[in-house]
Amino acid sequence: MSKDLVILLHGITRSNIDMMLLEQRIKREGYDTLNIKYPSTKHALDPLSDHVYRKMGSDTRYASAPNVHFVAHSMGGLITRHVIYKYRPKNLGKVVMLGTPNKGSEMANFMSDHRIFSKLYRMVFGPAGEQLRTNQDQIDGGIINYTLGVIASNISLNPIGNQVFGQTNDTLVSIESTKIEGMSDHIVINSTHTIMMFDPRVMDQTVYFLKNGNFDHKDRVKPEYPQESQAGSN
Repeated sequence: MSKDLVILLHGITRSNIDMMLLEQRIKREGYDTLNIKYPSTKHALDPLSDHVYRKMGSDTRYASAPNVHFVAHSMGGLITRHVIYKYRPKNLGKVVMLGTPNKGSEMANFMSDHRIFSKLYRMVFGPAGEQLRTNQDQIDGGIINYTLGVIASNISLNPIGNQVFGQTNDTLVSIESTKIEGMSDHIVINSTHTIMMFDPRVMDQTVYFLKNGNFDHKDRVKPEYPQESQAGSN
């Protein structure tokens, strides 16, 4: 009997290796997985979504799975939105995003506009890096008509975070920017952007959402400091 298939997508400058621990946890819960590596810094979001879709379609489990779910970190969530908008699976299940800048990243604005850092930013992050800005229109128009859960993190390791964000953030993305109209649920975990996919609590919540379509808010970890004062502590 076919199993549900979970597509995993890493973030920009990262690799599918970064999603392997989460992939193994999802497998233990009885799902099939497809952990896709894509050239995140080589192309814009639209061609990257085409690349991801081709890899999905080449896997025989994609068409036969009862449900196809997505679990994506950071920019991988934006690619997921593109894929669903352009190639929505007829058997689409649930989507979980980890730290995805659904409204763009204020840090991307800062880096791409900075007179010193802008050239380095473009060299490191490539064409997709420009599409992480807060003023970029997304291909799907921000329309979410599927079961989406968003996990944000709230620990900033950014020494200029207060200047750039002015609100609670995870070093690269503000909590507010992870939210999007139409999402089914949203939860904040005490973690930081670059390692949240390795966090056991994030893994627990990801699996819970895949099974239930909502997060386990009873089991959430309370912030270690008042959220409203966190931005000022960066």
